[in-house]
Amino acid sequence: MAAWLWAVPAEHYSTYVKTGTFAIRKVGRGALASVCPGDVLFAYLSGSKVIAGMFEAVGTAFEDATPLVAGGHYPHRLRVRPIIPLTREAWVPYDAFHDSLAVVRGYPDFGAVVRQVLHPLPTVDAKVLEFLVRAREAASLDKVLEAYDAYLTAKESGDEALQVAEPAAAYDLSAFNRAEAMEQLLAYIDGQGFVYEPWEVAAYVTALRTKPFVILAGVTGTGKSQLPKLVEAGTGGRSRLVPVRPTWADSADVLGYQDLAGHFRPGAVLRAARDAQQRPDRHLTCIVDEMNVARVEHYFAEVLSRMEDRQRAAEGGYESTPLLDLDLPSPDAAWQTVALAPNLALVGTVNMDESAHGFSRKVLDRAFTLELNAIDLGAWQDEQKNVSPGRWPVQAWFPRASALAESLVLSKKERSLVSRAIDELVAANALLAPAQAQVAYRTRDEVVLFLLHAAETPDAFRTRTGDAVDPLDLAMHMKVLPRLAGGSQALRHALRGLLGWAMTGTAFQDDADVRTVLNTWETAGRPHTVPDARFPRTTARLCLMWERLLTEGFTSFWV
Repeated sequence: MAAWLWAVPAEHYSTYVKTGTFAIRKVGRGALASVCPGDVLFAYLSGSKVIAGMFEAVGTAFEDATPLVAGGHYPHRLRVRPIIPLTREAWVPYDAFHDSLAVVRGYPDFGAVVRQVLHPLPTVDAKVLEFLVRAREAASLDKVLEAYDAYLTAKESGDEALQVAEPAAAYDLSAFNRAEAMEQLLAYIDGQGFVYEPWEVAAYVTALRTKPFVILAGVTGTGKSQLPKLVEAGTGGRSRLVPVRPTWADSADVLGYQDLAGHFRPGAVLRAARDAQQRPDRHLTCIVDEMNVARVEHYFAEVLSRMEDRQRAAEGGYESTPLLDLDLPSPDAAWQTVALAPNLALVGTVNMDESAHGFSRKVLDRAFTLELNAIDLGAWQDEQKNVSPGRWPVQAWFPRASALAESLVLSKKERSLVSRAIDELVAANALLAPAQAQVAYRTRDEVVLFLLHAAETPDAFRTRTGDAVDPLDLAMHMKVLPRLAGGSQALRHALRGLLGWAMTGTAFQDDADVRTVLNTWETAGRPHTVPDARFPRTTARLCLMWERLLTEGFTSFWV
């Protein structure tokens, strides 16, 4: 990632920001061709002698003769997004940096650098300018937020005079080899020195594609927060961490609120959702860290509701209706348009201990729950491998459908997968019904779609030793078992029946049958799989739940 100083005519700056497009006339064309997506640009207003903000290139240079500013022809252009757009009061003055930059040493003075219009910056200069910009931002945070909101309002106003003609190119997903991309991702994560089972990564990616809300569970230190970051880094996406506080009791910290002065203060998840909308070409995962230190169904209720309200988007994927149900005055009104975009995913990390809250079925029904429990302390490497990250098109994250009711063209093999999944769910539901824990249509659809998506990368569902892992076993583990909790006789009967169903395909009718399986499992050291079972991981978890029911009189997936 390179850094650049871009000399912008002061009178054109507001237009550049509103259109998300920087432009030059002639001087600087050679340098412009070298700017790459992700490069950082510092906007220097030559007339005012200030640094006005920090921006990121989101594309490569292009030619466009459409008038951008009045009285000038600036055909050489670049799409940008603001990283830190400073307010006028926070602009960094010339005197604060001109004699501190190494780039000036090759020129008579700073003015000679500016006359190049676009000039690369040494790393040390980029750090100096970034420090100054962030310091000015911190000194006037509220004004920075107001400026950015005004930018969004202008951008979404649809002012045709400010539109730049650059037709979007549709991506041909048929050129994307998903199986090869998954193997590259597995190699990249392994090369970073993190230890995950290949099936864990494959299940996470497949679940996130099927439903962009995944809960990662497991003991502390298993890499729950790291996995989403690594996957985004390895696929060319982005991630944002939102730590949850125990005091969260409603959506104020998630979506935002109006203060006593009437100003809207956007919440962390709403900011992430807006960020995703502003960058539709990049996938973004919002990591809601330590999700259950507060009650999820209280502070996340509106988000969960919008999650189920998603409709197919014009550009592909699925998007929700706006997250806010408020009537905000200008310039805050722009926040009313923010929704869950097709390129946004939500991932919650959870620890189940004395400081955490449990999950209601309302939450669990809307998520895939993946437990990272394959801990192998003997797996380590003293040298990291240099594996380059991939770049997945954002369309690679879009599901084939959001429900079986949609038109799905299925092959004969895929129809067999669907039939198998539904038959197993029907059998499980018959055992769950007496405990009032049966699954419904949403779960059915998500299990089936998970299997269809998993079938596109079958080899990735394996252990580190190369043994195959059944995606249907994982789907049952993620979507059915987390619902089970209690100590009633009805739940006991359900667990006993499910254990027989998962082990042999026939429900156990007597505790003695369970005892035989449990003894074998205990003798083997209470592993996470029962190799001889139809569903090895589901069977092992049911053994653990049954053991806890016997010893404690209460059990759940989580405890």
